Amino acid sequence: MSSGPPSTTLFQDLRARLEAVARDRASPARQVVQETSGILRGWLLELPEEPPLDGSELEAGLGPWTEEQAWRGPCALWLDSARLAWNAASDPQVALAREAGAWCEEDRPGTQADRRLPSRAELAARAALDVEHGEVVLITSWSETVALALESAWRIGKRPQAMIGEGLPGLDGRRMARRLARAGIPVTMAYDAALLGLVPRADRLWLSTEAIGAGAFLARRGTRSLLQECARREVPARVLATSDKLVPGGDLRLPAWCEREGWLLWEDAPEGVRLESQCFESVPLELAGAFLTEVGLESTSALHLRALRVEAAPPCRARSPIHSANTP
Repeated sequence: MSSGPPSTTLFQDLRARLEAVARDRASPARQVVQETSGILRGWLLELPEEPPLDGSELEAGLGPWTEEQAWRGPCALWLDSARLAWNAASDPQVALAREAGAWCEEDRPGTQADRRLPSRAELAARAALDVEHGEVVLITSWSETVALALESAWRIGKRPQAMIGEGLPGLDGRRMARRLARAGIPVTMAYDAALLGLVPRADRLWLSTEAIGAGAFLARRGTRSLLQECARREVPARVLATSDKLVPGGDLRLPAWCEREGWLLWEDAPEGVRLESQCFESVPLELAGAFLTEVGLESTSALHLRALRVEAAPPCRARSPIHSANTP
């Protein structure tokens, strides 16, 4: 730990604790925010009462995490909620610790209470009812939400089959195939480039997303073309997403790390080769048609009206002079 004023040292400690979470590319956003919430709450409860925390320093402490993770809907929503809690309270430290604790609640149907994350288990149960017996579901790559939905459909006797792409650049289609195969679900795996040709063999397309904005959602490269082909072939498509995927303010951004880490596309590429390693794209909402969420099938407008925070919260302000010694 580098030397410096006490407050500077404290926020350096927070940054250090969140570094590994900031670099996590594999975990679902839900897991990322729950882990982040635990770290932040524990850090806040360890702090001395004086000197009081400063909002700008807190933002700096969260900076790397925000840059690497807040492009994902649940992470952006978590950050927005943290800022709202901080800015609205006479004792921001206590309010923020309580808010962080609410994000740690587990995903159990019927236990909404003060939980911030909507239930993916409820989404999976509703999605399972959308499948007919023996249908072939086309999916693009790894998605825990889609996996839960297929497993739920299998358990109630729908006996779905899955066709899946390899999931470049991380080959996470293999991860999805292993999980589905363990559940007994028949899986056909193909190259990503072959997915368009598989559309005529599919009964429906299920997509996942990391974020939904005011006019588009984020998906793997090639999803736009896949949706257009499904529309042409009259294959129904659904985006499976809990409402926490809606980005406050509605502004989407692609993950910067994809472009920064060109090795995803080609490690040790020779000089003179330009790499376009961004593996996500923005897809217009009108191509999605409808969303399967924790409340069932929803249109884009209904989902936005129910769950979108139209304005994002401003960054954490300087602390109020009123300070309470209470702890959550």
